[in-house]
Amino acid sequence: MQLDISRRSVLTSGLLGAGGAVLLAPPAEAAIPKVKRSVVMDRARFWTSRNVQYDQGATYPGPAGQARYRCDCSGFVSMCLMLPPAGPNTTALAGGTYTFGIAKANLKRGDMLVRSGVHVVLFHKWANAAHTRFWLFEEASPAQDMNHRVADLSAYGGYAARRARNIVNG
Repeated sequence: MQLDISRRSVLTSGLLGAGGAVLLAPPAEAAIPKVKRSVVMDRARFWTSRNVQYDQGATYPGPAGQARYRCDCSGFVSMCLMLPPAGPNTTALAGGTYTFGIAKANLKRGDMLVRSGVHVVLFHKWANAAHTRFWLFEEASPAQDMNHRVADLSAYGGYAARRARNIVNG
């Protein structure tokens, strides 16, 4: 492919860098598909039903079998949310590229609790009317592997509630 770019168009577009080098923007990342909350839960059950073993050096496919994700907490959450394989790490999930912050009281199925550089869990549903206990899915550790369990919200005091930018109701 040959680009027909004149020096004048480069100058007027602001794409000329120091020394006369043409600065081209990197190609746009493939769009991340929208995903329904019900699909996120189905995808969580897919790995849980197979008791995918925790191993940061390994990958495992999502339900369609094509994309592979790291077998750790952030790889699991990324798989559930159909984020790019092998999956953003906890630091990326805690940032603004893939998610945005919400109040813990506003957690809905498919949202997450994440502590940057440490761990992330997928919120399933509230376990009590007071919203002090909740069901979660997680790829926990080499000793525990996949979990679907009830936890106390107070145990996640250092975690931020985040919602994926690509999640939709349904």
